[in-house]
Amino acid sequence: MFNKFKFKSLTMRIWTTFTAFILIIIFSISLVYIFAYRRTRENAIMGDLKTVHQIVLEREENSINQDRFGEFGNLKGSRYFTVKADESWKVLLDSSGNPVIKSESNNKKEIQEPQLGPNQNIEMPPVNKNDRGAGQGIPNFSMGDKGFGYNEKDAKKWMVNLISGEKVYEKQIKETYNGRKFFIIISSKETTGGEKQYLVSYVPSMQDNSLLYTVLGIGLTFIVIGFFTAKLIANYLSKPLKQLEEYTKRIAHKDWTDPIEVKTVDEIGRLVSSMNTMQTELQKIDREEKLFLQSISHDLKTPVMVIMSHADAIMDGVYIDSIEKTAEIIRDEAISLEKKIKQMLYLNTLDYVMSNTNEDTEINLHKLMHHIINRFEVIKSEIDWNLDLEELVINGNVEKIQVAIENILDNGLRYAKEQISVGLKKQGNFAILDIYNDGPIIDQIHMNRIFDNLYKDKTGNFGLGLAISKKIINFYGGEISAINRDKGVSFIIKFPLANEDYV
Repeated sequence: MFNKFKFKSLTMRIWTTFTAFILIIIFSISLVYIFAYRRTRENAIMGDLKTVHQIVLEREENSINQDRFGEFGNLKGSRYFTVKADESWKVLLDSSGNPVIKSESNNKKEIQEPQLGPNQNIEMPPVNKNDRGAGQGIPNFSMGDKGFGYNEKDAKKWMVNLISGEKVYEKQIKETYNGRKFFIIISSKETTGGEKQYLVSYVPSMQDNSLLYTVLGIGLTFIVIGFFTAKLIANYLSKPLKQLEEYTKRIAHKDWTDPIEVKTVDEIGRLVSSMNTMQTELQKIDREEKLFLQSISHDLKTPVMVIMSHADAIMDGVYIDSIEKTAEIIRDEAISLEKKIKQMLYLNTLDYVMSNTNEDTEINLHKLMHHIINRFEVIKSEIDWNLDLEELVINGNVEKIQVAIENILDNGLRYAKEQISVGLKKQGNFAILDIYNDGPIIDQIHMNRIFDNLYKDKTGNFGLGLAISKKIINFYGGEISAINRDKGVSFIIKFPLANEDYV
């Protein structure tokens, strides 16, 4: 159902394409966010945490620059604490077997983790109020155990288990605890009083998906806007297309009305121009087809009438000449009728036969011309044949090439008065065959049309033979043309020589 609706509606097709494009962009940005932006942000968080960790690590030896805390915008929810260690850097445990976790206040008083209250913080010099804000500076530690969605006391015990029990310097760890990712830095330190400690600085991962949500929101907004935009575009495009649809239906019914008006020069405008050209060509073909059918029906009707009239004469016994002469007339007319019918069938199937028959061989055009001319010489013995033939070889199907040349010779023999000349010579990579007859010249009006399919002038001349010849010659990469001489007409045929490429 969706496919039917999509293909019937231009609006839906445009909108679907636009939506797919937007979704590809969103998907690409999501991949960049997941694999690039997050990694870059994690590295930035670890870098900021490392800087603050170093400040806290050295705070007993150097005063802390309070102004620097506003530089770290990635440490929202960060903490640090210290764990006491023995002389061999093993984590020191209390009587209950728990690690001794302590915080530092202004008076340096040690306190156990269970004793921490909501306002007992790991003390840092206060940050200037102007630097405070979401995610700015070293965040205060006044939030309770579950202020960031996890149990802080259990999380600290888990972090203590990550201590390797040896002296380390800024060991960086990225681990997940209870579904939340932590960035942790652990360093060994000794106080001025010689006490060994581990300083653990950490920050829980606060997933900032605002960029992704922004992209998704913008994408969805564009998809909604795209629907209405697609509708406007579809209406704009479909209006001339609907006109073309109606125009095409009229052409299909041979309604040769005025051509459609071209209002644009874009693709639709060029399509309209092409359809107007198509209409003009179809009109011309329609006129030629009607003229041809009129001519061919007359050609076929005449021999049929002659045959029928002479047959009736024989049956009634009122024939003018002898019965043998009457039978001879019937036979000649039947042969002429058969020839015309064969030509029509041959022309109708010629394209398919040539395209699906692969029997091309090398043809000795010199020998073939002698073979054809020997057959034609007996038809009109009074015609003088002048031959000048070179030895040339072409590629093609012997039967088809012979039919093409015979049609030209038959046409020339029909109009020749006293002479037919046939010349064959090489010109570049082509064999040039010149068939001349001294008959009447061809009217220039018909000169460029005599080889067209279905073309006949009003006198019925030219028939189907020339159209058949042109199809065959063109199929084998050749060309054919007619030229009026001072006295008579020459048909020039050009074939590619054997072993020469032709298109």
